[in-house]
Amino acid sequence: MPDTNRAPMFDLRGARVLVTAGGSGIGRAIAETFVAAGARVHVTDIAKAALVDTLAALPAATGSVGDAARAADVDQVPADVLAALGGLDILVNNAGIAGPTGGVETHDDAEVERTIQVNLTSHFYFLRRFVPLLKTSGRDPSIIAMSSVAGRLGYSYRTPYAATKWAVVGLVSRWRPSWGRTG
Repeated sequence: MPDTNRAPMFDLRGARVLVTAGGSGIGRAIAETFVAAGARVHVTDIAKAALVDTLAALPAATGSVGDAARAADVDQVPADVLAALGGLDILVNNAGIAGPTGGVETHDDAEVERTIQVNLTSHFYFLRRFVPLLKTSGRDPSIIAMSSVAGRLGYSYRTPYAATKWAVVGLVSRWRPSWGRTG
């Protein structure tokens, strides 16, 4: 849980936040932190049991079950977010998996494809569907894209993981949305 003795850097009270893969691990900690700061949070996760557990622990949060790497599942989330939150101010693209480990010649094609889909393609899916909604935010909208130190340094025997995390860094490092505003 966040340190409640420190003054928050940002006023997140009432902010509408979407956290992908927020049913456990880093995503759940992110969701908990936003809720503790007074934000309204919607969580997605592929694991229904993890999502149910998170929503039980965070009664103010709402959620959607689905695979962030499947366009059809992601297509359902905007309607859920609009119904639950009425809009969106912050998108946290958090979905990710470790993928295969070993020499590149040992990797199974299906495992590599799944790693790319979850760790990179899911970011595109959520950006494409939620940037239009973020543009209508009355706040200063934000996109948080989770990468890894592997996105800067790489990891031996973790080629698919490192490649996708480098790609996430590339995706967001030069993209500075203007949100259609001047000034």
